[in-house]
Amino acid sequence: MHTAIMKITPRNLRKTAIFIGLGCALGACQTTALTSVTPSETIMRNEVKMVRLPYTIMPEEDRTATPSAHTLGGINVFLNSVDVAHSDIILIDAPEDTAPERINSIADHLKQAGLVYGGTGTFGQTPKDGNITLYIERYIVTPPNCGNWSAEQSISQKNNSSAHHGCAMMANLGLMVANPRDLISGTNGRTSTAAAVSAIYTPSPTPTGPTMTLSVQGLPGGPTTTTVPAPVRTPPSGNQ
Repeated sequence: MHTAIMKITPRNLRKTAIFIGLGCALGACQTTALTSVTPSETIMRNEVKMVRLPYTIMPEEDRTATPSAHTLGGINVFLNSVDVAHSDIILIDAPEDTAPERINSIADHLKQAGLVYGGTGTFGQTPKDGNITLYIERYIVTPPNCGNWSAEQSISQKNNSSAHHGCAMMANLGLMVANPRDLISGTNGRTSTAAAVSAIYTPSPTPTGPTMTLSVQGLPGGPTTTTVPAPVRTPPSGNQ
């Protein structure tokens, strides 16, 4: 019985080293953790959340349904204090015994200002003592925090895409979008670019006739003033 003995030569050593290297490389690619994604490798996205900013509308001193100039001025001051925008939706929460004409008058005032009125509903604790709660529904976007490349310095990526691949594009989209709500559901053709451009370049009408300046206390940033048309009282017919 003869035993084959391979003669060790430099050429045979090189072949053996090549085979061993290929085996190690192929073995590394056979890991079962190829599809597992660590927290640092997750895709970075914009975070969108909805908030509602409340404002309490007090009843009139004479208990009439028609909003007074002081009431409408207080609404204007609140809207200015929160930088109301055309992307916001304004809602009203009122008790069941509230006069419909009061709600309609407030809604007309908001529409005349070019704001989006979303109607009435129950959005929190029911207002009491004749009060009405006005809500500004707003969507806020928080862009992803790009620039964390700590995981890229290791070999633990397992052939997964980089966590920050496209992160800058996502962040820029969140900062540029006019209405963050569009990042959730879009507008489905409900908006008009021509109307938006016209609203920007068309100056708002200047009130004519007498005006009055109102000051409202207790809002964020301190007292705020606004100018509104003064009520015009017409004397009863027959008076000289």
